[in-house]
Amino acid sequence: MTIKEIAEALNVSISAVSKALNDASDIADETKNRIIEYATEAGYHLKTKKKPRRICAMYERVDSDTRNNVLSHVISSFTDIAIANNYEVMIDYVVSKPEDFSLNDYLLQNNFCAAFIVGMNYKSRIFKQVKNTTVPLVLLDNRISDVPLISSVSSENTNAIVQAIKYLTKRGHRKIGFLMGENDSQVSADRLAGYIFGLARAGIEYNHDYIYHGDFTKSSGEEAATFFSETDVTAVISCSDIMAMGLIDGFKACEKNVPDDVSVIGFDDLNLLKFTSYELTTMKQDFNRLGEQAFRQIEDMLEGRTSQQVMLECKLIERGTVKTIN
Repeated sequence: MTIKEIAEALNVSISAVSKALNDASDIADETKNRIIEYATEAGYHLKTKKKPRRICAMYERVDSDTRNNVLSHVISSFTDIAIANNYEVMIDYVVSKPEDFSLNDYLLQNNFCAAFIVGMNYKSRIFKQVKNTTVPLVLLDNRISDVPLISSVSSENTNAIVQAIKYLTKRGHRKIGFLMGENDSQVSADRLAGYIFGLARAGIEYNHDYIYHGDFTKSSGEEAATFFSETDVTAVISCSDIMAMGLIDGFKACEKNVPDDVSVIGFDDLNLLKFTSYELTTMKQDFNRLGEQAFRQIEDMLEGRTSQQVMLECKLIERGTVKTIN
């Protein structure tokens, strides 16, 4: 009998079962007792359980129209594997903390053995604090070198944009625009580097007039469409699917059709695309592996192994927003 089997039998989450069997405080007594009673009758060996260690998953902020659409997928994967390995995961937000918030004090006072930091940019209140951490940290899409207790996980953001440009040039595009995310994030900088490098490899001259600075929101994609409509670009690479969707809507408002008038490539391959009509060609991130690797890095550091910078490959997903031109 496994935790997953108990969860399926009682129609509850794996997280609820883990909390009940480990006597966590944030679960209703009725639910806890029902789970323990069933597990005991089913032969689950409660005596083998041990009190879980605690990990904090710390978001920068909560905003449904930003990259949190991506971050929630990664956090979900991270939480599932951590719980399956007898860790308790608490999710919290920097934006909810007072101005004098100390990350180190917070983690120590709440008995966290490690933390997974997501959504942080260069302007974050905790950006400089993480360098002085006293517990293992894993950063998503941020790399800080020479700090023994900090690992990082990310997609190969630079190489993914190089792939996207190579794909577009094979389809005949030479005038390629680039829709950036927020200026203060490392992921935006990495993808911009991929854009510049990809153009150079393709023998295309860089043109700063083909770049629009967005902020990972759908509305910034809509605004970018007006900008790009006044240029002669035949294709635009967006730093996120959310902005790409806004871009497509914005082009429609500008009476430009995607892909007949302009092609669009996104970045992420969000699950919500399955429930829309965008048919977006995009660079797919593996959210499940990002979350899993983040947990593995925490385990490694807790066991005394060296911190690492892990980057995962992205895959081009072809759909219907890129047209071949002569």
